[in-house]
Amino acid sequence: MKTRALLLLVAVCAVVSASAQQIKLLTSEDRLSNSLINKIYQDTRGYIWIATEDGLNRFDGIDFTVYRSDETTLRNNYVHCIFEDNQGQ
Repeated sequence: MKTRALLLLVAVCAVVSASAQQIKLLTSEDRLSNSLINKIYQDTRGYIWIATEDGLNRFDGIDFTVYRSDETTLRNNYVHCIFEDNQGQ
């Protein structure tokens, strides 16, 4: 009986450790526009949006796309907050 319980415990531990997520520290060396982060948000499509003091960053799981101030997008590079409306915008 003890052997059976021990085998069950080992099997459960193996399953739990196999499903653990990996963590990666992302910095400006990874093309993040700034390491001073104000907000992080995951949208309904799975993109990670990161508001920094030097632009808005979208992470797709592999690469960053950096959005900075110009006439048509951001008013300022210092991004304070992020939100998604009812239409997924």
